[in-house]
Amino acid sequence: MATAKKTAPKKTAAKKTAPKKATAVAKPARAAPKESPMKGSTIDAYVGALETWQQEIARPFAALIAKVAPNSSAYIKWGHPVWDHGGPFALLKPAKAHVTLGFWRGGQMKDAEGLLEGDGDGMRYVKIKSGQQLPSSLAELVREAVALNTQHGDPLKR
Repeated sequence: MATAKKTAPKKTAAKKTAPKKATAVAKPARAAPKESPMKGSTIDAYVGALETWQQEIARPFAALIAKVAPNSSAYIKWGHPVWDHGGPFALLKPAKAHVTLGFWRGGQMKDAEGLLEGDGDGMRYVKIKSGQQLPSSLAELVREAVALNTQHGDPLKR
């Protein structure tokens, strides 16, 4: 007598399902990061877009650099005006309560009147507030910044 071969029921592979995701909670809308409206702009256009009191600092600073360092170039980089002579030597950066005038090699400058703020041998700056005039010794700082770049080269290259 032949016996029927009993076969075990076929196991079906259990479908792997991803765990249920929690229902998404709507996040408040985030403002898209602002691209600088001055990207690709000229120094004059950049300064023209500043608050009036900031313009009263920026224009004389730009004019001072044009007079003291006529062979320098100016452009917008890192979101603000930068002046270059063999590498960047000065910058202008507006803030809510002041305008920063920075010097890449400020830590190496003599700064006889003690105008420059900051630590280290790199960037130092002068903060000018609304209603303040540019210090008369700023011209000497610009001259020295250009001379240091001429002597040592681009401060961004080590």
